[in-house]
Amino acid sequence: MLRLKLDKLLYEKRLNANQLSKMTGIRYPTISDMADNKSKAWSPENLNKIMIALGLKDISELIEYVEEPPQE
Repeated sequence: MLRLKLDKLLYEKRLNANQLSKMTGIRYPTISDMADNKSKAWSPENLNKIMIALGLKDISELIEYVEEPPQE
């Protein structure tokens, strides 16, 4: 499954969800859900705003693939 690394990035850059919300114009609850990986979908527009605000150059800095354990 795809996961955002937003919580880790915020920690590394010493930011919180509220600060990123103000930097990007994205609603705080949306940023919070994205950081907690509770979002079901991410808009390309929001991902772009986050990449710009955090100074990221590659989408792999923001999104990672994590294998899900096999379901029985």
